[in-house]
Amino acid sequence: MLQAYIKQSLAEICKAEKLDDAIKKSRFLGELLWKNSTGQYELSELENTLVEKFGSQFVPLATSTVSCEYVHILTKAYDSGGHTRIVERLINAASMQQSAILITETAQANALKKLSHAKFGCIKLPKSRDSKDKIQRLVNALAHYKTVILHIHPYDIETVLAVALAKKYYGLRVMLYNHADHVFSYGFSVADRVLEISYFGWGLRAKRKTENKSVFVGIPIKLPELPQNHRCGKSMNEAYIAAAGTAYKFRPACGYSFPEFVDDLSERIKTRFVLIGPQPVFNWWWWKSYFKTSSKLDFYSTMPHEKYLQFLTHATAFIDSFPMTGGTAFSEIFSMGIPCFGVLTGAHGYTPADQLKSQSTGQLIEDVKLFLQTGKLDETLQEKVTRQLYEAHDVTAVANRIVHAYDIDLKDQQPFWVNPAAVDTTFYEKIWIMKPGFSMPVHVPPVFKLLYLFVRHWTKRCSEQMKLA
Repeated sequence: MLQAYIKQSLAEICKAEKLDDAIKKSRFLGELLWKNSTGQYELSELENTLVEKFGSQFVPLATSTVSCEYVHILTKAYDSGGHTRIVERLINAASMQQSAILITETAQANALKKLSHAKFGCIKLPKSRDSKDKIQRLVNALAHYKTVILHIHPYDIETVLAVALAKKYYGLRVMLYNHADHVFSYGFSVADRVLEISYFGWGLRAKRKTENKSVFVGIPIKLPELPQNHRCGKSMNEAYIAAAGTAYKFRPACGYSFPEFVDDLSERIKTRFVLIGPQPVFNWWWWKSYFKTSSKLDFYSTMPHEKYLQFLTHATAFIDSFPMTGGTAFSEIFSMGIPCFGVLTGAHGYTPADQLKSQSTGQLIEDVKLFLQTGKLDETLQEKVTRQLYEAHDVTAVANRIVHAYDIDLKDQQPFWVNPAAVDTTFYEKIWIMKPGFSMPVHVPPVFKLLYLFVRHWTKRCSEQMKLA
């Protein structure tokens, strides 16, 4: 069913005679597949077809001079957000000082200011509705670098086409930093190396056809210069347990419910909960807990990253969001010396700190309760995880793995710590199937023929699920 839909969508795009039309349709399809976990993780066939069909419209620079080794390409740069923060950290690493930055679409003021610290500058391309002009500008800009590192949004087909052409013209090396490794993205056809960040992304290599390209590099995190001792909880009068993350990460799915966990744990302990991100007024999955356990619950809206970390320094313990993991927050907060807990849902694998998590929500309740009663942690495990955390996430270590991504044997370059439970690479597909609707693109205008094909596919899939139920 999925492959029939993909085939129909590709046929609709590939019959476009004009580049702008093909790009518009490709961007829309890319965001549909990104926002809806259908099980399609790459479209190298489309990328190659577009290069072959429209490549003759572009020309290389007559002469090209290399100004530095690396150029990091972002589609959009945000004041808060993983892509921007990762690039900011990498360009400050000693081994990646020879870096410039290209932003292809938009940049918020603070992000642009921080990224402008790159030794060889930060260039934001001027806005252009003409795809040919935008791609040609990128091709020209890329003549001045040796290695491209892609940090693009999953729908950014224009950058992929420009990089494919520049690779052909100038002999560029291309690496794709696989930020959103649990969803679809363009760019896998053009990458010589796919820089993986987790066991989860590692498990999807076959579906992306990157077994001979992938190498684990990890997520760079700003860690304390010296490991922090993990402290015991405060007195019961001051204590609170914290959890944080975007509201949707707490939405119940696949048999996991964070609100039910909070209710169950609250019946067994006196400690308050502080939740940063969820908003009970807008998130229906919190309504029952809000009325049942409101005396023990405090909700805060999202806050700037530094303020958020400062707020959490006073927590007695931190619990990672689930069903969806909170990402780097879990590792950052553990590195600050705060006792951390969580549950292994199958959507984990991003950090050695996963070894601190429980196998089930029931076990998590018992583990948190025991810690609050005794104030004790498994010191041997804490020390091992701390050591591995620095090896996995230290900015210098991550940057060095990227720099040497071409020099190593790719046969066994998976994450190096012991994964405490197998990941479930169909986890997000299961969540999507259970949703009552699908997500519409917000970054690109609609293409009604492709939307019609998608709605038809989605309807058929819902019908099949009802039969199975």
